[in-house]
Amino acid sequence: MDIQQIIDDFEVIDDWDERYRYIIDLGRKMAPLDAARRTDEVKVRGCASQVWLIAKRDGDKLTFIGDSDAMIV
Repeated sequence: MDIQQIIDDFEVIDDWDERYRYIIDLGRKMAPLDAARRTDEVKVRGCASQVWLIAKRDGDKLTFIGDSDAMIV
């Protein structure tokens, strides 16, 4: 799914609880980050949950992949 589709979907969802559920559903559809990539270098510090975030740059496009032990993250 591209960012414009997410923006368009958000524009029609007025209720904040529904927006949270939508984000959680998007996260559930993502492939999990394999254990080998869950390193201290990519771990987000200061978060109550365990979160790993990797940024990739391809020209002017920035892509993020990540994982967490919490649904909302």
